[in-house]
Amino acid sequence: MISISDKSLCSGCTACVCACPAQCIVMRRDREGFDYPVANPDLCLKCGLCERICPVLNPQEKVEPFAAYAARNEYRLDGSSSGGVFPLIAEKFVEDGGEVCGAEYEKYCKVVHSLAERIEDVERFYGSKYAQSELYSIYDDVRSELEDGRKVLFSGTPCQVAGLKAYLRKDYAGLYTVDIACHGVPSPGLWDKYRTALEAKYQSRLMRVDFRDKSQSWRHYNIRYVFVHAGTVSVPRMKDPYLALFLQDMTLRPSCYECRFRNGSSGSDLTLADLWSVEQSCPQMNDDRGASGVLINTDKGRELFEGIVEDLAVCEISADDVRKENGGFSGPVAVPEKRAEFFKGVHSASDLPRYMARYVVRKPLIYRVYRSVRSFLSQIKRRFIK
Repeated sequence: MISISDKSLCSGCTACVCACPAQCIVMRRDREGFDYPVANPDLCLKCGLCERICPVLNPQEKVEPFAAYAARNEYRLDGSSSGGVFPLIAEKFVEDGGEVCGAEYEKYCKVVHSLAERIEDVERFYGSKYAQSELYSIYDDVRSELEDGRKVLFSGTPCQVAGLKAYLRKDYAGLYTVDIACHGVPSPGLWDKYRTALEAKYQSRLMRVDFRDKSQSWRHYNIRYVFVHAGTVSVPRMKDPYLALFLQDMTLRPSCYECRFRNGSSGSDLTLADLWSVEQSCPQMNDDRGASGVLINTDKGRELFEGIVEDLAVCEISADDVRKENGGFSGPVAVPEKRAEFFKGVHSASDLPRYMARYVVRKPLIYRVYRSVRSFLSQIKRRFIK
């Protein structure tokens, strides 16, 4: 029977919940706002299946990518978080008769995974969403489609891909997987509280959030909130306490500090990342509009990439070029000294945004001046290129 005694060993993938034949395992939210599996011993059959399929207890063999590229889709660049590669992959997959599974915003900007088989529905999966998505029964839904002979493209964090593969327990010819270079997932419970606080502040329902608004700069992006009545509010990333604390690793899930699924350990066919090394690895794309790093991990990954390569600007690079300067490939990450203190005070904070702002670490003045100058030069460069 699954039992979580060390929360750093659970990614919340839900594989055990979906696999349990007695349905005696449920996900319950803890004080930090993360979901963990809890088993009912009175209903447990003691079959041990939950432990046998747990991807943390039964890790996959690490795979090294056999090809790497800098890539971007010029026609989808402005609306994407980085190089616009995923929209091309997803739309081509749907055009070929497949279904795509990805993270979208549900009611009240909750992040959930769902399936889509129309291009207009696939668009909901585009863009970065900085809260751990709720999976519900999505692994069951994916398996059902695969058993019916459908092709499914599953996209998610490395731990979610690993969880799906562990749950399925066999290879399906119709399953294709794409993971992202993930530096960690912040608390969905904290996001719910922060969203509620913002709605109270602006006296309006939050309709949409863009965590990576790069209309001014890809490297120095803003977070953009769209309210029903208050309109659009754009905030520099380090001035928004929710985004700043995420980027400073304060609000990550405990398992993220020593992720077991990044760097080829998830079993994904293809990995997508921001190509932060673009200035050195592919200078022709260094215009601050965004570029993706693509790692081809399997033959299926190559099939996905070759299906769209004619519509991309592409530069062959090394896997190390993709990993360079990207926190989604580095680790382990140090747990912030005040993390426990921070989460302890979240529930009693009368003004949550102000409380959170107290924990944001301010960079030295010289560093902030440097970033401001670099951001200004990036904007000038973008205008000149346009």
